[in-house]
Amino acid sequence: MAKWLLRSLNKLLSLFVMIALVVTVLYAGFALWDNRQIYASAENGLSDMAPDSDLLETTGNADDNTVKETETEEETELSKLFKRLKEVNPDIGAWVTMPGTNIDYPVVRGENNIEYVSTDIYGNFAIVGSIFLDFRNQDDYSDIYNLLYGHNMSEHRMFSDVNLYKDEEFFNENQKGYFYLPTGAHWLQSISIIVTNAGDSWLLNPNSWQDQPTEKILELVQKDALFISEDGMEALLAKIEAEEELHFVALSTCSNEFTDARTILLTLLDP
Repeated sequence: MAKWLLRSLNKLLSLFVMIALVVTVLYAGFALWDNRQIYASAENGLSDMAPDSDLLETTGNADDNTVKETETEEETELSKLFKRLKEVNPDIGAWVTMPGTNIDYPVVRGENNIEYVSTDIYGNFAIVGSIFLDFRNQDDYSDIYNLLYGHNMSEHRMFSDVNLYKDEEFFNENQKGYFYLPTGAHWLQSISIIVTNAGDSWLLNPNSWQDQPTEKILELVQKDALFISEDGMEALLAKIEAEEELHFVALSTCSNEFTDARTILLTLLDP
């Protein structure tokens, strides 16, 4: 009698466990599907608000008179754009676009580096999170080293395409980017593509770049680099020689070379 009861209880327990596993799997699948649908809808909304790169390209190729007119138009369009973006989320302070990739997103800055890891720009839970600026950076991007984070997601979402730059041919053929702030549109020039670890105290700590001598800056931009851009280094050296302020924008995401590997695309703002 006791053995029969024990077998019955074991069967009942196994049934409960199996049901729980099935429910868990179904819920997880639904959550992923639901999150994907929500984010796809959000991406469609973002595409309607994306900046027009033609303004910046026109500015870069125009004569002086046209530049002045275009800059006025650019400021007007950007002020309108960021007014709409700020209505969506006041934490949005920039927009980053890298031609040749799917990187074309607004950039937020939270009170810490956890806030937007699994939260979209609308404040909703989202596995893909948001593209966000390190909270240790100034929100006006006035620091020498401005560190952006984004997940390495499937289907070329978020900062997954940062890893494309680890291919030398792709890196050489895709050197330019756009960076939009409420105060104006800017060029990004790739300098290097770097693989490092999550505990890197230089490349993953914007504070460490402050008040560093030129020699140290030149060392850091090439640290652990897979490839280095000749155009990027020339532009950097030209800025240093002209004693201009240096501002870098680093795009970082997870990588698969080893545990806690990170890929960082280091770019120079306004080369």
